Amino acid sequence: MEVITIVEGRVPFSKSKEFEAAYESLKQDALTPGLVRSYLLRKSDNPEIYRIETVWESREALEKMRSSAQTPKAIELFQKVKASPRLEIYDLVHDIP
Repeated sequence: MEVITIVEGRVPFSKSKEFEAAYESLKQDALTPGLVRSYLLRKSDNPEIYRIETVWESREALEKMRSSAQTPKAIELFQKVKASPRLEIYDLVHDIP
């Protein structure tokens, strides 16, 4: 069963271009094993609020990534711009193509 992580935080407008470029640069890296897809979202009515939603192939794949000594990339991106993100984990129950 797929699992979705949501990492959300406030990125000051002055850091938004840096933050977005850092996310975009992740395309050049090899995908973390088990990562299916990831989205960078910006809140429409408050453009300082960003969210990274990542779909993992399974809970086991997510736990394997989390058990490594490396800081998760989504958390690291927020920390680089001095933002304090919060993390939520959801189990995918149903999807519609």
